[in-house]
Amino acid sequence: MHRIRSSDKGYGRGHRFFRLHTLDHRRAGGSRVLSTGGLVILRALFFAYTLAAWLASIVLDAQSGQMRSHFVYFTYLCHTGLLFYLLASLIHTVQLWRRPTDTLFSRMPHVLQLMHWLLFASALLFSTVVSVMFWTMIYEKDEYRGVRRWVNASVHGTNVGFMWMDMLVGAMVFCPHWSHPLVLALVVALYLALAYVNEAVNGWFTYDFIDYREHKALEAPILLGVLLGIVLLYYVLCGVHLLLDRYLPPRFARDRRYADEAEEDCSDTESLAAKGMV
Repeated sequence: MHRIRSSDKGYGRGHRFFRLHTLDHRRAGGSRVLSTGGLVILRALFFAYTLAAWLASIVLDAQSGQMRSHFVYFTYLCHTGLLFYLLASLIHTVQLWRRPTDTLFSRMPHVLQLMHWLLFASALLFSTVVSVMFWTMIYEKDEYRGVRRWVNASVHGTNVGFMWMDMLVGAMVFCPHWSHPLVLALVVALYLALAYVNEAVNGWFTYDFIDYREHKALEAPILLGVLLGIVLLYYVLCGVHLLLDRYLPPRFARDRRYADEAEEDCSDTESLAAKGMV
């Protein structure tokens, strides 16, 4: 695939460390299969649904007196991150649709560009982790009824469906450099620290698998396994992105590649004509 990169100008050492200079700015609002207008519609639908589920989860917890502990759960923190990613990606897609030659992403401060890249990675990675762990380790059918069941399905199922669809249809990619999974692993480590602070203050753990009183000597290996699992899954998803870029590159990359090939063919024809061979 013809690799298109953003200009290297203006990127400091820290930006280069995170490989920000290798990210094509059109990826933030571009697509692999849809027109930009089609991607605007899809991302608008994703954002509207996620916003409705996010608001419903807050209203339900507020009505039941559980709002104080709402954002203690990793699930709701991840769902909030997903909401902000969908909003940001929708804004970038709308702007690219309106002004294809002047992307909003290019005019953003570099630190915000990096945050958007990491926000995409965290939304895809964490939604996958949350959904797999919930349905395999936590879910109990009788606990969820009515609107609560819909909210539960949205924050543990629809979320990962939206992000995988965004991965397949959109143009964003994971960075293979180790700095990115390290940042996401640190985010998980900070959440685990928050879980222990919550236990010290409120006397309960958000998830049983981090309860050191229950697992005792196994707790440290469990936590280490969680962090290693985050890094491993990151590179699995990174591999998926590499395959997508190879076999289903963004539309703007395919257009550029075909344009380059046409220019090469034209140059070859002109060269042969100059030599009197055509």
